[in-house]
Amino acid sequence: MVRVKTMKMVSFDEYIRGVLKQIDDSHTLLQNLRDKPGDLDIIKREIAKITGLLQALGSKFQTNKDDLSEYEHIMSPLFYYLENHEFLREIEIMSLLYSEDPLRLKNLRLIILDALGEKNLIGHIKLILRQKE
Repeated sequence: MVRVKTMKMVSFDEYIRGVLKQIDDSHTLLQNLRDKPGDLDIIKREIAKITGLLQALGSKFQTNKDDLSEYEHIMSPLFYYLENHEFLREIEIMSLLYSEDPLRLKNLRLIILDALGEKNLIGHIKLILRQKE
């Protein structure tokens, strides 16, 4: 007996919504950290994930300009974030010296959360997710 795998096509909106949901989930995880030893690894993983997803969205927006009417308001904050924030280098330096320092972990985490809030990036993400429910 031969099994045939069925593939489901995902619409542009479903794809965007799925990516935005992953970014929102990572943002929520960063908000809820308690700045304990070991959290730096979580911060590093989540910021790499967020940055990669934002880059993928930026690329998708640039190649699908006809489908952007619902997402135009998020493009400016998205590209602003990508152009102005790079945390992985800071995290690498911090991991060598201060990975167990709760105050430095908290400061780094809050700086990342503030960066995601600049130009209301995370607000736009949450709004799109609420509108599509």
